[in-house]
Amino acid sequence: MKAAVAEFIQSVGYGVVDAGTLTDSWRQATGTPVWGTPYGPYADKRGRPVGEGTVRAALATATLATAALATATR
Repeated sequence: MKAAVAEFIQSVGYGVVDAGTLTDSWRQATGTPVWGTPYGPYADKRGRPVGEGTVRAALATATLATAALATATR
């Protein structure tokens, strides 16, 4: 199923990064490196596109500690 969805998303012109399983979703939690920061400062409402490599790098630097800290400060 993931492959079919990724293929569709790519067919309409977007890049796809497989961020793992639902168990790994903490890597994308608020406050982790992949949460918005690769796309520019929050003050820039339009953001800026980044490559798949930037998103992969941000996912790789996420730690459970940063995800837990972000969740605790909400």
